[in-house]
Formats: sequence, C-alpha cells, structure tokens
Amino acid sequence: MVEIHKTYDKALFEPLHQLLLNVAVPTKSVDSNRRGFPLKHRAMVLGVTRGRYNGVVGLSYCSKKYPKIYAEVLKLGQLLCPFPFTSIHLNNNVICPKHLDSKNVGRSMLVSFGDYEGCNIVVQGVTYDAKHTPLIFNGAELEHWNTDDLKGNKYSLVFYNAKFPTPIEPVAEPLISPQSTP
Repeated sequence: MVEIHKTYDKALFEPLHQLLLNVAVPTKSVDSNRRGFPLKHRAMVLGVTRGRYNGVVGLSYCSKKYPKIYAEVLKLGQLLCPFPFTSIHLNNNVICPKHLDSKNVGRSMLVSFGDYEGCNIVVQGVTYDAKHTPLIFNGAELEHWNTDDLKGNKYSLVFYNAKFPTPIEPVAEPLISPQSTP
C-alpha cells in the first residue's frame, strides 16, 4: 500500500535546493555501489548509519561533513514525515532499477524536488509523482523503481529506519522523530 500525502509548495524545498546546488553530491564508487544501481550515481546517507567497514552505529560521515544540509533535511523531515526515522537517503539524478530496500525496517517516506520532469517512482507496477508530494510505503516489501525519462536536475529524499544489528551499540545522537528539534 502506498500513502499519498498532500503536495507542498516548491518554496518549502527551496532552502535545501539552494544548498545542494553549491555541493557536489558524492559519487558512489564501484565498491560502495548497491547491486544493480547505475555506477557512479550521486547519493549520500544522512542521520544514523552503521559504518560500512567498522560496523559502528552513529551519525553518518555526510551528516558531519554537510551540517547545514543535514539540518535543512531534518527540518523537512520534521514537517513532512509522520513517523520517527533514523536515516535519510539523498539522491541526485538517480534512476533506480527495480529493487527492495532490504536494510530498511517498516515504512519509508519518499519526496522529490528540483527543476526536473519525469523520473517518477513506480511501486508494484503503479506510477506515482513524488515531486513535492510525500509518498509512504514499505520499501523492504514493495518492489519499486524510477521511470527512465529524467529531464533536468532531480533530488529525492527517503526517510527511513535502518536495520541495525542487535543489540544496537550506544548512539550519542537520539533517533529522529517528527517532534524533535535539530
């Protein structure tokens, strides 16, 4: 099931959009790329993550490197996301192949913004437009992908809860909820 929320005004996303226009979103290398995703796609994880090599759970590298972007993403999450989340995946011009989010738990919220057309999200064969319109679905259970017709510059945010090994090591940063403040 996909929950479609109301469409928000473009102005809500503009502060984050302006920050992102001044930053090169990191390019995923071959060895840090998700299986089946385009090589060298641009994406970053913000919020709480588990270190790829050391396994330590904590605030992501990109959250620390880009604190203004992280703060702005948190503001959007607090306004738009109706459930607590641990992490946010930020994509730039990524056309996702069919996949499941095997490392996510429960619902995820997707919203897109930028100066673009096309590249809609398809969930279980049904096409949705997430531009300024949050969509909520369980990405670990529902296969999803993007249409391959992107024109322009697109950003998307996925707010989700990451699957961490149990027990979770102590995390200095609290889990993020709609009621918390950055």
